[in-house]
Amino acid sequence: MEQLTALLANRGDFLVMAAVFLAVASLTFAFGTITASWSGIRRRMSATAPAATTAAAPTASVLHSSEPDYLRGLVPTDETKKSELVKFLNSAGYYGNRALVWFQASRIGTALVFGLMTALLFGRLYPGRPFIFTVLASVVMTFVGYMLPRAIVSVGRDRLFEEHRQGFPDFLDLLVICVEAGIGVDAAMDRISRDLAGDYPSLARNIAFMSLELRAGKSTREALDNLGVRLGIPEAKSFATLIRQSEELGTSLVQSLRVYSEEMRLKRLARAEEKANSLPVKLVLPLGFFIFPVVLGVTLLPVAIKL
Repeated sequence: MEQLTALLANRGDFLVMAAVFLAVASLTFAFGTITASWSGIRRRMSATAPAATTAAAPTASVLHSSEPDYLRGLVPTDETKKSELVKFLNSAGYYGNRALVWFQASRIGTALVFGLMTALLFGRLYPGRPFIFTVLASVVMTFVGYMLPRAIVSVGRDRLFEEHRQGFPDFLDLLVICVEAGIGVDAAMDRISRDLAGDYPSLARNIAFMSLELRAGKSTREALDNLGVRLGIPEAKSFATLIRQSEELGTSLVQSLRVYSEEMRLKRLARAEEKANSLPVKLVLPLGFFIFPVVLGVTLLPVAIKL
């Protein structure tokens, strides 16, 4: 009992105990996640791997990528969740096989760092608080650290969506010009991606991906559907539907594109007018709390001095 009292009296040992406790808990959580992921991978491999040794080579080559084993174990085993995360990262501009792995690793790493730093700093900033407050603060900050990478990616995704929405009318105008000049859709997409790379890099990159898909042998309809999914804006999905209906009904593609391009320009102008009309309302709070008190003070200060 005396040793326990002396240990609690020493705040340095107390903080070390809290940090070690949270470190062990966080590592246990991470190890459990990795173990569960790898057990699911092994189950799928054992269920789908053929008995012949010649057919087992492609599976091994897929699994042995450039990432370490402990990082590849962070990928969700559920195909639905995995596809949703991949689609979420692709819409934010993160492509490739490594994007999902490093995204999951960053979430766990940020959670560990936030939890440990909170455990170390909370005891020093508030030495009189009970131990339970340190634990609760560390748990809350661990959850915040786990959700922070997703929030950052979501902000980047919204920024790219706005870029796609602003540049889509220009893309349609260039496409109309190319089609009227007699250029095919495949060559037009390649040319437009180069022209838009300076002003709208993300939109140009996705159009270049569509051009590569067309070269790889995919149909125009499938490539347009994939473009609409990557861009994440309803205008792109409506554009894919327009091209599909033009092919099925045999209508003039140039006329349909010209009408749709005009509609997209009007929508962009309407969004700009909406932002301009909402500007006075947004200026009320800065004017009321920062500018108006200063103007009032400058105006009344000479009167107050004379009085």
